[in-house]
Amino acid sequence: MRKYVWILFASLISGCAGEKVDFNTEIRPVLNDRCVACHGGVKTNSGLNLQFRDLALLGGDSGDPAIIPGNASGSAMIMKVTHPNPADRMPKDDEPLSEDEIELLRNWIEQGANWDRHWAYERPVKTDPDINDDWIRSPIDAFVVQKLDKMGLSPAEEASCTVLARRVSLDLTGLPPSLGQVESLCATDDYERLVDELLSSPQFGERWAALWLDLARYADTKGYEADRARSIWRYRDWLINAFNSDMPYDQFTIEQLAGDLFPDPTTNQLIATAFNRNAMTNEEGGTDDEEHRIAAVVDRVNTTWEVFQGTTMACVQCHGHPYDPFVQEDFYASFALFNNTADWDQPNEEPLLREFESAHRTEASQLQADLSSVREQIVAAVSTPEIRQQRLVWEQSLDDPTVSGKLSTTAQNEVRRIAAIADSLRTPHQRAFLRDRFADVDPSTEDLRKTRSELTKKLHDLAPTITPIMRELPEDERRATRIMERGNFLIQTDVVEPGVPLALPMLNGPANRMGFAQWIMSADNPLTSRVMVNRLWEQLFGLGIVESPDDFGTVGIPPSHPELLDWLAVHFQDDLAWSVKGLLKEMVLSATYRQASDVTAEKLELDPRNKTLSRGPRFRLSAEQIRDQALAVSGLLSDKQFGPSVMPPQPDGIWKNPYNGLFWKTAEGEDRYRRAVYTYWRRTGPYPSMATFDVPTRELCVSRRIRTNTPLQALVTLNDPAFWEAAQGLADRMETFDGSTRDKIRYGYSIALTHEPTDETLDVLVNLEAKSDLTLVANSIMNLDEFLTKE
Repeated sequence: MRKYVWILFASLISGCAGEKVDFNTEIRPVLNDRCVACHGGVKTNSGLNLQFRDLALLGGDSGDPAIIPGNASGSAMIMKVTHPNPADRMPKDDEPLSEDEIELLRNWIEQGANWDRHWAYERPVKTDPDINDDWIRSPIDAFVVQKLDKMGLSPAEEASCTVLARRVSLDLTGLPPSLGQVESLCATDDYERLVDELLSSPQFGERWAALWLDLARYADTKGYEADRARSIWRYRDWLINAFNSDMPYDQFTIEQLAGDLFPDPTTNQLIATAFNRNAMTNEEGGTDDEEHRIAAVVDRVNTTWEVFQGTTMACVQCHGHPYDPFVQEDFYASFALFNNTADWDQPNEEPLLREFESAHRTEASQLQADLSSVREQIVAAVSTPEIRQQRLVWEQSLDDPTVSGKLSTTAQNEVRRIAAIADSLRTPHQRAFLRDRFADVDPSTEDLRKTRSELTKKLHDLAPTITPIMRELPEDERRATRIMERGNFLIQTDVVEPGVPLALPMLNGPANRMGFAQWIMSADNPLTSRVMVNRLWEQLFGLGIVESPDDFGTVGIPPSHPELLDWLAVHFQDDLAWSVKGLLKEMVLSATYRQASDVTAEKLELDPRNKTLSRGPRFRLSAEQIRDQALAVSGLLSDKQFGPSVMPPQPDGIWKNPYNGLFWKTAEGEDRYRRAVYTYWRRTGPYPSMATFDVPTRELCVSRRIRTNTPLQALVTLNDPAFWEAAQGLADRMETFDGSTRDKIRYGYSIALTHEPTDETLDVLVNLEAKSDLTLVANSIMNLDEFLTKE
């Protein structure tokens, strides 16, 4: 049974005079800031919990209700916060509440202590705004104008055709527009046609997959100290195809979380499940495999909640959430949903999807069938009563190094750990593990093991592409999930069934990953559409409507335009049928998006961060966009798509590791100039020029990158070999242009920035060329603030 009952609303509302006190905006912040640190999810001093209304009404150890709806003077809360003796006054050992805070609490209790549910846990409601302004092109704009009117601000003029073409091209494809696209827009003013062209471009998927790779903590290595290679690039390619095909977001989500649980999953559905095989694997000797298997499951729980629900669950692994209505049991109910997959913290990363080239598929199919038959024979050989008795003797002798030494170090550690558990307490999976390890050393299986090795080698020689995927354990090997005291996997207590927090809608489907994925995408889920809408908005405008994309909880930043957020969320889910391209088109066609980014003194003072959207977006490009743009304007960028990750030039000595066997082999030919999304991603050593521009290591899920501005960034774009090579490429394009030096520089500037330079700027660049060459001119253009910024 859960430890609390979630109550939506108070039942007692008094008729006291005065303006109605709003619980979410006025009372909850006071409780979160001043009370629940001692009387909430982590600690319940004196037995008092102020996170939930029913518990607050019960009071603490004293037996007196902390809150008596309609009776502030009789409520222990008011007595405590107004106590004349500082030793007895709350908050203890802290500044007393202000008179305004006390008056708010008093009025709230007198009005019935209404305890509204947090806004994010209520289903979004679509309201139609008043469209009464000629500037408005979309309902988006109507919501924005309402906010601007309240602030006494006006929207900016529309950006020029050259600025708009560059902005929308960088946003939708991650690349600058061609001169032809710019000229066409300026000549026809057919902005929607350009948007449709960009949305249908194969480069669209590459740009938006880069966002999701951060969320999925994608990398080409396994992490931790050893950080060995992992073949998982097929998942990256799946993402690119999913975005390009405009896969509906509900399908996109369900396939990643539970693609293997479809009745007859396709290859692509299995590859999609690699989303949760991106968790790190520890291959260091002497580590506890079960500990790190559990760590991977914890990571999957935290990642899934953060990515799809904008909810931080990490702290609930150890204790109740300090502020949000989640208790520790909720975490382990989610943990149970992911706790019965067949992967293990092992170097081979099984289960794997092996894909063979068409010429090898028949042979591979026969080899796999033969291998399966041999494995069954090995299991049968060590399952007879006589052999089972020998296995018991073997288990008791594992401390003898001459016995256990026949196994790998990792297998030795795990076998010894399981052997120390009484047989009656072992899980089916543990019994199967011991049986299989015994088969690896039992003399009676030697010939079969030799055959197995030969078949395995033949399969390996066919060089299949392998991808780690998810797979459920069979029923007889399923694990029970228990609450781990303070998150310690060695101290496990009560059994927990799979489920979701009681503060959210019920899980009506099967209690497994498929049911969970369907629950996430159900119409009743209040978070899913809001969270995804907010992510897309943040990519376009620089700030999300909710500025904390990973925390829609009670201490997250409230939405700047709540009605706009809900309108977009319902529109995305109902009207657009979860179409990401459709939603992005709605956003970029709006007048709000099309504003110039120029800022006035008034707007800078009233709204320095542009939270009201009184002007267009302006912020530094991402690391991937900066690199891809440089290659694009230089004419070097390859349009080759998909395949294993590549290693473009990087400084020597970045990868120095004495034992993991990884070496940076600089790519040749067009692979040197592939888009950044294809660059090999090593967690302990990300590509250095992109790391300088704030790419994460991807050891964990990252919802939002921090944009920095450092001198190192200028050193990269001025001196890094890849950027210098790009400058040479742009110089070559200028050199081939017919005309004077001045004409050549004007042409190169237009390629890079979509518009011609002013006469003053052109004079400076011409003088620079006279003292140096066109390569230095190109390098200077590619280091302008305008080049590195989306305006």
